[in-house]
Amino acid sequence: MVRLLTLGLFLISALTAQACTYCQCEFSDGSHCCVYSDASVGELDCTTYCASAHRADGVSNADGTAGTACNAGGAYKCASALEAQDRTSCYAE
Repeated sequence: MVRLLTLGLFLISALTAQACTYCQCEFSDGSHCCVYSDASVGELDCTTYCASAHRADGVSNADGTAGTACNAGGAYKCASALEAQDRTSCYAE
């Protein structure tokens, strides 16, 4: 019984801790903002990257930053390599 409980807890922790290769950062309304990936890092902490993400859309802001800010507090979804190809990139931070 203890072994089953241990196995169950391990599987739950593996499913809840999600690291991504492609972070699809979101706007506050939940729509797609931009996709960030870094091949030199591999698995990314998407919450950290998306917290200050800006869409690579050529917009210049008064505060000196470039791109439209996602402003969703780090909200993201993991994206596949196929999905990431058709999405707007994030500026590298």
